[in-house]
Amino acid sequence: MSKPDGMVADALRYLDAHMADFTRELSDLSRIPSVSANGFPKEEVTRSAEATAEALRRARVDNVRVLEIPGVHPYVYGEWLKRPGAPTILLYGHHDVQPPGRPEKWLSQPFEPTERGGRLYGRGTADDKGGVMVHVAAVAAYLQAAGSLPCNVKFIIEGEEEIGSENLGRFLTEYRDLMAADYIVLSDTANFDTGIPALTYQLRGICQVDVEVTCLKQPVHSGAWGGPVPDAVQILCRLIADLTKADGSLDVPGLYKKVAKPSAKQLGRIRALPFNEAKYKKEAGMLPGVRLGGETRFSVYERLWTRPALTVIALEARPFLGSSNQIIEAARARLSLRTVPGMDAREAGRLLARTLTSRPPQGARVTARLTSAAPWWTTDPEGPAFEAARRALKAGFGREAAMIGCGGSIGFVGPFARVLGGVPCLLMGVEDPATNAHSENESLHLGDWLKCMLAAVHLYDELARVPTKRRRRG
Repeated sequence: MSKPDGMVADALRYLDAHMADFTRELSDLSRIPSVSANGFPKEEVTRSAEATAEALRRARVDNVRVLEIPGVHPYVYGEWLKRPGAPTILLYGHHDVQPPGRPEKWLSQPFEPTERGGRLYGRGTADDKGGVMVHVAAVAAYLQAAGSLPCNVKFIIEGEEEIGSENLGRFLTEYRDLMAADYIVLSDTANFDTGIPALTYQLRGICQVDVEVTCLKQPVHSGAWGGPVPDAVQILCRLIADLTKADGSLDVPGLYKKVAKPSAKQLGRIRALPFNEAKYKKEAGMLPGVRLGGETRFSVYERLWTRPALTVIALEARPFLGSSNQIIEAARARLSLRTVPGMDAREAGRLLARTLTSRPPQGARVTARLTSAAPWWTTDPEGPAFEAARRALKAGFGREAAMIGCGGSIGFVGPFARVLGGVPCLLMGVEDPATNAHSENESLHLGDWLKCMLAAVHLYDELARVPTKRRRRG
């Protein structure tokens, strides 16, 4: 690859010289506990939005504002539109974060970013404040060093992605005119490995089902009544365990009816990727002797990206503290079901709820309800925009980009792609396998973070050279 010159070279030099400044700025943003989930202070998400807006202003982005809808965590918008005739890139990220989890599991405070061994530890350092800052830094580098960008950019930084983008429809109704763009670039996905970049072309969807088992009007003494009287906790556990067959598939009638088969081209991409089971299990934190699960007739990457999966994300009965020899009256669980192309997330949730309630053991009262759902998304990762993104990633990382799916969900992608008429969506992230996103000790690999910034600088230049439909019509 030839040596970059002009604006690109100026921006690259600026990034290299100001890495410490951007790291401090990310640390400041990550100190704000912007947890969007219920039960956490909404004021902190608002404070995070305001701090993110200030970061855009410092980068010399124009028309920065916090976009608010009553009852919705705030979005942040900004733009730089001073390249007439050049394409416009919509840069997406989110400033809300997951709850911190168990304090005793963190090696340092979750909202006090701490650098150890080339990684920055703290909630949101990677997911997704680190992703947001990739583009804030890349835009700042162009505007500070060269005074201009090769293309037009818009930022939209969401405040409720971690709770499923529940109000995205309302937001689009209110602000869709601001979103017009030729490309969408998201930085909320993972790279294939440390030092190996990736473009993500498929996301699973998700639905959430809450189930409760009730057997008694009140707790009773486990000695006086244990044996004949049913135990709601055991019944709940049995119901959940029975959802998985011996081959790892889910025993939910009708669930697989609309699961799409991957194309030969997609299977070829998946099977071309290297896989090391021992390394994978170590990165997941699996204990010695623990075996992988899921549908055994599919490869691990196929299970992750093309097959539905069920997880118990919460289980409530009697806490250890205050427990006694009782049969308790009720127990409940929250189930998360990942869906794949062909499936309707809401219908999948209803099928799961119907299965849980159809045959109550011992006549127990079992209720189940769908509480949220978000769709899957996929695209054909070929064409000039994807070729430009691959070139940019190679320039930033010095390695060819892997083409991957993602087991997670981003509710933003599908609706925005439809609103913008099916424009290319480029998903490029900052996470690596050691990131521990959504878990304790979340961290960002600072070396890869810089490479992501360098790739973003190249990406704007590469996409500026790709003819868009709008420019071809002109």
